[in-house]
Amino acid sequence: YEEAVRVDRMVMEAVSEFDDRRLSDSLSSRVCEACGGGPIVSAMIAARTLGADRAEVLAYANSGDVTGDRSQVVGYMAAAFFKGNGEN
Repeated sequence: YEEAVRVDRMVMEAVSEFDDRRLSDSLSSRVCEACGGGPIVSAMIAARTLGADRAEVLAYANSGDVTGDRSQVVGYMAAAFFKGNGEN
């Protein structure tokens, strides 16, 4: 459980900092892992190409948090990409 949370935190930090290169490098070198890691990086690149300049992790939990069984867990993250400073 703790290892999964640590790895998930690395993914969330790269996403929240809108650092697709860091996420891609971390996934390629297996420093971290994510189901759909490639599509996450692709979505970040597409969002930046379309003008997004920031990201926010909206929610995170893993299956151990929900079921109480922490012997094997999978994490779930929701994130959004934005353009501008969010004051509009």
